[in-house]
Amino acid sequence: MTDLSDARLAKVPVNFGAFSVAFAFASLEAFAVAFEMIIVVLSSIIGGAAYHLFYYHTVYSNSFEGFLGIGVLAAILHMFVAKSQGLYNAQVLAGLDRRWSSLLGGWLLVVLLMTLIIFLLKVGSGVSRGSVISFGLIGGLGLVAGRMLLQAPLQRAIDRGMLATRRAVVVGMADELSRVRQSNLLRDFGLSEVRRIQLSGQSDDEGDRAAVASAIRAARECGADEIVLAMPWQQEPRIQFVCDQLRASPLPVRLLPDRTAERFLALRMVASGPIPTLEMQRSPLTSVERAGKRLFDIVASSGLLVLFAPLLLGTAIAIKLDSKGPVLFRQRRNGFDGKQFTILKFRSMHVLEDGDVIVQARPNDSRLTGIGATLRRRSIDELPQLVNVLRGDMSLVGPRPHALAHDDKYSKLIASYAQRQHVKPGITGLAQVQGLRGATPAIEDMQLRVAHDLIYIKSWSFVLDLRILLRTVGAVLRHKGV
Repeated sequence: MTDLSDARLAKVPVNFGAFSVAFAFASLEAFAVAFEMIIVVLSSIIGGAAYHLFYYHTVYSNSFEGFLGIGVLAAILHMFVAKSQGLYNAQVLAGLDRRWSSLLGGWLLVVLLMTLIIFLLKVGSGVSRGSVISFGLIGGLGLVAGRMLLQAPLQRAIDRGMLATRRAVVVGMADELSRVRQSNLLRDFGLSEVRRIQLSGQSDDEGDRAAVASAIRAARECGADEIVLAMPWQQEPRIQFVCDQLRASPLPVRLLPDRTAERFLALRMVASGPIPTLEMQRSPLTSVERAGKRLFDIVASSGLLVLFAPLLLGTAIAIKLDSKGPVLFRQRRNGFDGKQFTILKFRSMHVLEDGDVIVQARPNDSRLTGIGATLRRRSIDELPQLVNVLRGDMSLVGPRPHALAHDDKYSKLIASYAQRQHVKPGITGLAQVQGLRGATPAIEDMQLRVAHDLIYIKSWSFVLDLRILLRTVGAVLRHKGV
């Protein structure tokens, strides 16, 4: 048994920072929630007032009630969304786990939900769209600025041990103790280490009894709140023996995860019954993120269908006059989780293939109709897929769905090909805005496209979707297509 006490730890007074420390961990989440709710409410008032001053050169006194009401509504929504995403975790607040895309994506979801509540339910008749947009922009910037403002003080507090709520004596074996740093105890468990006792490498009842006795004495001397064990989990009999000896102390005892357990405990715990299970693979998007993406798809596709109605009608007439055949081309595709759906496109060819063998379209393809090349070059042929998005078959952004014959071919050649179906297919995607579109004559072409699709799935955020949509618009305006 070896006492590895650090002289600096022994100097920490028993009641060090009792009030501020208790606040730091026990109330850190509550403080962050209150802080951000104030930011959101102030952003609503400032955004609304700024918009009215800019456009109307005055702010009516009764407008403040509307701005305040919207701010309170958005603050409550933000609290629930941010909490569901784990954004009030101490590591996230301190910037040790950067989650900017989750913060901004969650805020975008809040703004969309708030807009639906205000305008669809007509509970904010006196609120203009401009003030809501101003509020959304200022609120997003305010939340980011607020988080950045909190990071430095919280990181300093962690480094100085000011965030620990409980003082602990750490008992364990050399290998495990080498992994347990004081900063990790503070960051992950809210503990301040006051003494460290090392067990012998081999199981030794007498030695372990002496080590436990030393730990109990140290806990009394230092005023420790609990005892923490750092031992390999496979040594269950020895762990149990040490715990039995620690019953002589009234202090609670914790067992830290070892190397193997730490890897599994990092996974999400799912309680689908009386016994919880570990989620070895999870959906790329959380339920909140899926709901937000779906809400955005519904709002955006509905608006775009209305906006492009004249173009859709004109294109349909032009196709009918240009060549014989239906206006729309329908083909079966695999969607989310391999579920088949019928994709809609404006017909740009004389043929309507949907079988076991489908030839990919190529530049100057002889099968193109008179206006088919123009429709494809400007991506107008893809516009009917807005209906697929509205139905829920597709999303605005996601991996492009391929013909069933091509899915069958490439799933046998590329091991990760089926992972593209972990999210809904999209009208446009990361691969497309990177110029990876059209025919794939070589297997390497499809491998590169799949690699980009998987990067999109792994890195998904609302911000990424917006960037892809903006790049898609730019590509279409430059007549490059996507």
